[in-house]
Amino acid sequence: MDKSLIVAVVGYCCMFVWLFIFKQSYKNTYTKNRITLFMSSLFGLPASYSYSVFASFLYCALPTISCIVVARTAKIHIFNLFPFVMSLKIFATIILGVVAAMSLVSVFIIVSLKLVPSMDIASEISRIKWIEGIFQIPKKVAWLLPILSASFEEVFFRGVFLKGLVSNGMNTGIAVLLITVAFVLNQVLLTDTKVQGLVLGFSSFSISIVGSIMFFATGSIIPSMIMHASFAGFYANGNDYKS
Repeated sequence: MDKSLIVAVVGYCCMFVWLFIFKQSYKNTYTKNRITLFMSSLFGLPASYSYSVFASFLYCALPTISCIVVARTAKIHIFNLFPFVMSLKIFATIILGVVAAMSLVSVFIIVSLKLVPSMDIASEISRIKWIEGIFQIPKKVAWLLPILSASFEEVFFRGVFLKGLVSNGMNTGIAVLLITVAFVLNQVLLTDTKVQGLVLGFSSFSISIVGSIMFFATGSIIPSMIMHASFAGFYANGNDYKS
């Protein structure tokens, strides 16, 4: 089998295992209660958000393990994804990337609300399990969790996975398509309704395309991490989609 296809299969398998473990941690009430009790006892956290803190760190640990597995399969060095020297080009790329991702999603939301005015996107998004959990955490800490999650996602999808496919001979366009489909699945499979899936699906598609362009333009994963973290921090901390 072609080496790039092996990397693709390993990357998708890692993503599905990561999603399975994460979903099992909150779908099983007994497991969730045990985790809450463990976190409250060990760290003295209030039971109301003990599980949310655990889930955030679990969601960062799983892509980290996936990065190591895919990097070893693709024979690439993870630390080589982080070269970063601030320059006018890098700064302009970051600004353009943030504006592009925000604009694409804003246009999508506006068009969607014009077509279906009764759609309550803000309410739907706030009921997504991981976002709902963030709202239970004190605001002085809550802003950090989506930023961390987005950064780890970026290192896996636009970093290790995309670099692993391209460096093993896959066509760049096909590689971007594969990691974009994987990222959209990664987000949509964590939703419970059609509206949640539609909004998260388009948002993920926009972030993936913009992030991939930023990665190839700069040769570093850091600009796309900043773009994705800005996006997640803005929308996951109570900012209304209608605004």
